[in-house]
Amino acid sequence: MPAMKMERARVGRRVWFWWVFACATGGAVTMAVTGAMIMAGSLSPAVVVAVFGAVIGISYGITQWLVLRHGISQAYIWVLASAIGGAVVGVLGFAMGEQIGGPLGGSVIGASFGVLQWLVLRRQFQRAAVWVLASIVGFALGLSAGEAAGFLVAGAAGWLVGGALQGVVVGAVTGAALLWLLWQPDSER
Repeated sequence: MPAMKMERARVGRRVWFWWVFACATGGAVTMAVTGAMIMAGSLSPAVVVAVFGAVIGISYGITQWLVLRHGISQAYIWVLASAIGGAVVGVLGFAMGEQIGGPLGGSVIGASFGVLQWLVLRRQFQRAAVWVLASIVGFALGLSAGEAAGFLVAGAAGWLVGGALQGVVVGAVTGAALLWLLWQPDSER
């Protein structure tokens, strides 16, 4: 297994903070784009969901990569795994013909991301399976909280605030799992 570049002493609050910030940024971008499309009202729900899948995959993938690139070898694959995870979300949403929301929708998104990102993490961590569970829980809670905040604020600002809150929750949960993985002794990675 490739050696980690980050020392345990350096992995802590700072990495967790930047991870949460990256996820909040990815969530805000995703929901701002999705909100603009819905508010324009000219696209079918299936097209909106397909674009949502593409945007969530790319925005989370790139922002998370910015944090991972110094600590995980071949972190660029993370962007690809996230983009494919977003595409899976888009295909599932398109097949359902409607928007994916609430805890169930968040669980589907989390499972899609979690499994594909796990393929990257499993090369470096023996216990990487925890990532799938953290992604499912993080997105289920995050999407629910983001939707509640978005409806409360309403309008274009609601989409942005809801997306950012979604990302904060996703980032807090998955960031804790990421730190747990990084803190594992080398013999258990």
